[in-house]
Amino acid sequence: MRVTIVVPVWNRQERVVRTLDSIAASICHHFELVVVDNGSTDDSLAVCQQWAWTHRDDGFPIQVLSELRQGAAAARNRGLQACQTEYVYFFDSDDLMSPDFVGDVMEVLYSTSPDMLFAPVCMEVRGKKKVRDYVRDVDVPEHIITSMMDTLSMVFNTQWLRGIGGWNESVTVWDDWELGARALLAKPTIYWMEGKAYHQVLVHDESLTGACFSQSWQAQLQALRSVLVAIKHAGRLTDDERRRCLRSLYLRVKIGEGFMRRERCQEGAAAYRQLAKDIIPHPSKPLLMCGMLLSSYTAVGGRGAWRLALRLC
Repeated sequence: MRVTIVVPVWNRQERVVRTLDSIAASICHHFELVVVDNGSTDDSLAVCQQWAWTHRDDGFPIQVLSELRQGAAAARNRGLQACQTEYVYFFDSDDLMSPDFVGDVMEVLYSTSPDMLFAPVCMEVRGKKKVRDYVRDVDVPEHIITSMMDTLSMVFNTQWLRGIGGWNESVTVWDDWELGARALLAKPTIYWMEGKAYHQVLVHDESLTGACFSQSWQAQLQALRSVLVAIKHAGRLTDDERRRCLRSLYLRVKIGEGFMRRERCQEGAAAYRQLAKDIIPHPSKPLLMCGMLLSSYTAVGGRGAWRLALRLC
């Protein structure tokens, strides 16, 4: 059994070699590597091709592909299309892989064969490391609020991921959050790895998330609306589960409205308020008050609103 590691690359000529070197340094080589250049305007493609040639005898297959349709989701889907292994894993082109990750994952996959595997990851911000917050639960509302299913935490059964549609190419930010929500709505079997956190997720000035929350509010709404549609059409939810998912999405949107207000983005705040009405047109008075509280708390600079939202959803 092997896993395919897919690395989308866009204008990372100065960083991608360090990432690829960290993958090549894996103790276990039971993987195939697919690097997908996403129409880079720098020398990323040539750098990746040269790296692949240099490492051609390292003991694992390497493909370097091109995908001209813009967006990480399109590049990841190109890698998913090329995947010939039972499992697939998506890694970012500016982070560093733990040398024991592949071996630990393969040991679990051999014995359990889940639809998904979750692995905790370690973030590094300004030189300080911390384990990314997560809740060990398959409950969809938990993920909707906390975004615990990020790209580097999810390993997928390849056919299962293809069956739920892969990555949504219309979603350009929060695409891992959107995919995580759709995946959990399909009620997969999940193995939760514990005991250690993996990788160095490097948060830096060139990260694609933007300098402020309101910078990408239109794209955020696209991701939120995609999850709203997925909740409404999920065939395996009970009525109560669907109501809880909608409440959690409503509360997340109210937190987002608070960020818009904090950054004085009136158009974004109005769009978030309208989306909340679209999710639950006639909220109960307690839910309405909770939403107002989360929005106002976030607007004045309050931190950790998601913890309060978890108690309310």
